[in-house]
Formats: sequence, C-alpha cells, structure tokens
Amino acid sequence: KFYISFLIIVVPFFIINGVLTGAVTEIPVVWYDNVENLGIRLYTIPIEDIGYAFSMLFGNLMLFEKFNKK
Repeated sequence: KFYISFLIIVVPFFIINGVLTGAVTEIPVVWYDNVENLGIRLYTIPIEDIGYAFSMLFGNLMLFEKFNKK
C-alpha cells in the first residue's frame, strides 16, 4: 500500500518541484548547487528530493503504525 501511495504522491511532487526548480520559468525559485548534491537530476529536480519525499512519507507511516499498535 505504501508504494502505491508514494506513486500517487510523486505526480504532484514532480509538478510542484519542477515549477520551483525552473522547469517552467526562466529563473528557478529554488536553486540547488550541484557541488552540494550528487548532481543527478530528473529533468530539473535533484534526485535527493525524491529520496527526501520517500523518507518523509515512509517515516510518518512507520511512526503511525508503531503508535497505532499501542
């Protein structure tokens, strides 16, 4: 269920993050220095952003499941 949820959430994530990183504007709102990250991008979005989105969603789900059992 988590992976299906993540795939659904990734669509608006790519849209919003793409707008912020310059996919539709001449000057990006958010600028990432490739010296400070891996330099790997999916279109204009740094690959680390996808890992961050995954960990935020997965971390919340883990905590919810842990506290829901008690």
